Amino acid sequence: MQSAQVVLKGYSVNYNNGDHHILQLEIDLDTLRIIGPTVSIAGDFVFRDSSGFFDDPYSGWINFVVIADLV
Repeated sequence: MQSAQVVLKGYSVNYNNGDHHILQLEIDLDTLRIIGPTVSIAGDFVFRDSSGFFDDPYSGWINFVVIADLV
């Protein structure tokens, strides 16, 4: 049986142009498919301030671990 799970290991986010009050931070990781020894993962990363708009530049990174049974 082939199966895989993805687990969030760490992340970092920051606004690139000053101080903002954070309204929403969302990180979502999903296993899309398994083909042979390859596991495809999708990651969504949302970060917006208290204005409610996605109009401020931001940056960051996500670290994750894949736990897979490929046999």
